[in-house]
Amino acid sequence: MKVEKILIKDFRSHKITKVTFTSGINLIVGQNGSGKSSLLDALLVGLYWPAKPKDLKKDDLLRIGGTGTEITVFFEKDGVRYQVHRNITRGIAFVKYHDGSSWKPLESGQKQVREWMEKAIPYDVFVNAIYIRQGEIDAILESDESRDKVVRQVLGLDKYENAYKNLLEVRKEIEGRIRSIEGYLKSTENIDELIRGMEKELAETLNAINELSPEIPKLNKELEKVEKKLKELDALAEEINSFRLEVRRKEGNVKALEAKLRELERRIKESEERVKELEEKVKELEGLKEKAEEYLRLVDFRRRYAEEKAKSEKLAESYKAQISGIDERLKELGALKEKLKELEEKRGNLEEKLKSLEKSAKAYEEVKSLTTNLERLRKRLKLKPEEIEKLAEEIERARARKEGIAKELEGISSRRGEIKSQVKERNNAILELKRARGKCPVCGRELTEEHRKELMEKYTLELREFSKELKALDEEERKLRRELVEIEGILKRERELFSQKELLEQIKELEERIKEYDLEKLEKGAEEYEKLKSELDRIEGELKGLREELAKARALEKKRGILEKKLEEVEDRLRNLEEELGTLGFSSLEKLDGRIKELEPAYRRYFELKSAASELTRERERLERSLRELEMTKKTLGEEAQALKDAKNKLEEKEKLYSAEEHTRLREDFTKLRERLAEKRAQLEALENKRNETMENLKKLKEEKKRREEKARELERLKKAKERVQNLREKVRHYKAMLKEDALSKVGELASEIFEELTEEKYSGVTVKAEENKVKLGVIYDGKEYGLGFLSGGERIALGLAFRLALSLYLAGEISLLILDEPTPYLDDERRRRLVDIMQRYLRKIPQVIVVSHDEELKDAADRVIRVSLENGVSVAREVELGV
Repeated sequence: MKVEKILIKDFRSHKITKVTFTSGINLIVGQNGSGKSSLLDALLVGLYWPAKPKDLKKDDLLRIGGTGTEITVFFEKDGVRYQVHRNITRGIAFVKYHDGSSWKPLESGQKQVREWMEKAIPYDVFVNAIYIRQGEIDAILESDESRDKVVRQVLGLDKYENAYKNLLEVRKEIEGRIRSIEGYLKSTENIDELIRGMEKELAETLNAINELSPEIPKLNKELEKVEKKLKELDALAEEINSFRLEVRRKEGNVKALEAKLRELERRIKESEERVKELEEKVKELEGLKEKAEEYLRLVDFRRRYAEEKAKSEKLAESYKAQISGIDERLKELGALKEKLKELEEKRGNLEEKLKSLEKSAKAYEEVKSLTTNLERLRKRLKLKPEEIEKLAEEIERARARKEGIAKELEGISSRRGEIKSQVKERNNAILELKRARGKCPVCGRELTEEHRKELMEKYTLELREFSKELKALDEEERKLRRELVEIEGILKRERELFSQKELLEQIKELEERIKEYDLEKLEKGAEEYEKLKSELDRIEGELKGLREELAKARALEKKRGILEKKLEEVEDRLRNLEEELGTLGFSSLEKLDGRIKELEPAYRRYFELKSAASELTRERERLERSLRELEMTKKTLGEEAQALKDAKNKLEEKEKLYSAEEHTRLREDFTKLRERLAEKRAQLEALENKRNETMENLKKLKEEKKRREEKARELERLKKAKERVQNLREKVRHYKAMLKEDALSKVGELASEIFEELTEEKYSGVTVKAEENKVKLGVIYDGKEYGLGFLSGGERIALGLAFRLALSLYLAGEISLLILDEPTPYLDDERRRRLVDIMQRYLRKIPQVIVVSHDEELKDAADRVIRVSLENGVSVAREVELGV
């Protein structure tokens, strides 16, 4: 994998950041808090979201004031270029690949992208083998157990441990199946005995079926004979009942037809009387028709005349009033043209004055903006200039003192090692003196008791002095470390100092810029500009109103012409109404009303008789229908009477052929025979079911016997499989131990080379020993092996760094990318310089390395440098030319 580029929007302190990476060593450098480590966080989140650094919450991702967090990572793997894009805020994600000419979609959706990324570069590989995070060095130095955990994660040994545990689960599963099969075989031991009993029971059932089968056909034949005779009598009885029902139904029909005939004769008589009455009314209606039509015509004209005349007279008055109002308004608008010309001249003068004052107004606004920014910066400035200077001196002193303390601690550690070595020598000498006989092991002279005592007292006294000196060294180290804690507290304020210095510089710069302006003069000019601008706005509004009023004059003249035309039309309608009244033969409205009143009684009578004609037609049609229905009813009554007589004759003939006693006897015989047959059939069916069930059970037992034989063979296979799984498990354990031992041997060699350089060859090597769940680390000094307690604080950090780099270099053949986050936080100046040489010599074996550090000295080892700084609370990344 090779990272090509990362684009970041609104992530933590980054607003819009683009960083391009190349092959070789890429260094991201910047002060603490500038946002350089956030670039690595963004890389991890962009590739593996929702995975993220443990100390980072989702709510912390979005930059304060940002609209939405977006990250796009461009990388190359196996010769193919990819881009992974994530919009964290909106939950959008996709992957694209480059086909040589353009980007093509590959996956979309948070879950799908995470699954694809996991297949391409597993998360565990990235965070354990590729990414060396802050704190891993502490884990290496913390304990043998935590060191073993780091080794397992980086070298990928966990998968062998998991395989070892999984094979145990497989073995347990096989053992469970073995126990299950053994239980099954024990529970089916008597299966042959069960099969013999089942075969005997089947033979007895078949004999009983053979004895019962011949009886059923005989009973069946006898039952069919009785059933045939019974069906004949059933049919005859049913036919007789049917004829009886038919006779009763036809008797009811005859009675109903006779009643209907009487009702029809009554209705015909009433209809004939109604027709005569309606014929008289129709004759009277025809005489009144002419007067009724004249009445309706005059009433309609009277209504229309009144409505149209009132409406037209009202409209005429309205039109006249509107025309008068328009004439008055047109007269008023004539006086506005002079005022319009006067205002336009005034506006021109104001625009010239504003143009001359515009530059001063803009300058005043710029000064106001600078003053606002100055006040905002002063509020953020928490320290006075002299306090900033004092804090800077205090931090410089603290930094110098920190270096002094480190050297003192190194000296104490060195002296402690020398004393411990001398103590060991004195103890060995005392032990040898106690054992020695004849010759002194120290000087070679004859060993007398007095000489032995003298030497032992001397060595004992020296040991006491060494013990006192060690206690004094311990006390001195405690004091120095307490002082170091206080100094670290002061150094933590370095970021605050940087921020306050930057604010102070910005304040001074703004104050200098503000001094360049004549505030009093600019303020007067701005006030004058605002007054003239307000006056111009007022005149513009007044001009706009005048133009709108003058534009109305043309509309009013057009409207007046329309109103005059409408008035003429209304007056024409009024004249037409009067002419129409005269055409009808009336000189006035009163004479028209008199004629309407005269015709009203005739119209009322005509209205009452108007429905008589249609009623007469309907009544005549009703009479004709009743007469036709009367003829049909008489005919149907004759036919029903003859059918009733025929049905009674047929009923008498059928009753002579039927005997109820014989019918009852046959029904009883049929029931008895059917019950006997059903009983025999039930017995046979039970025996057949038993036969079938026995055969099925026998078949299952034989199948179970085969399955039992198969299970016995499976048991043998499982026992062999259990043995193979156990052997494989031992092989995995042995291979994991061998792999770990081989890897740690090579890692130890690499770590020795790096550690020797970091300590100026003070130590001749590093020892790495693997035990169960432990990795022990030591150093070779003066030909002897020592534990980590022998090292000073700085040497311990150097050893941890050397060991972790060695792990990654061991994997250099498998990985093409290494990421280091702050590798030098506790290294002194000399070891930092030596780390540059180590990076150039060893890390170049890896195709691409990304290092994040606040240490400027690492630039000497880098092929590309990106500097990250905090500007107005926003992180900015810029490429730095090498050598600058």
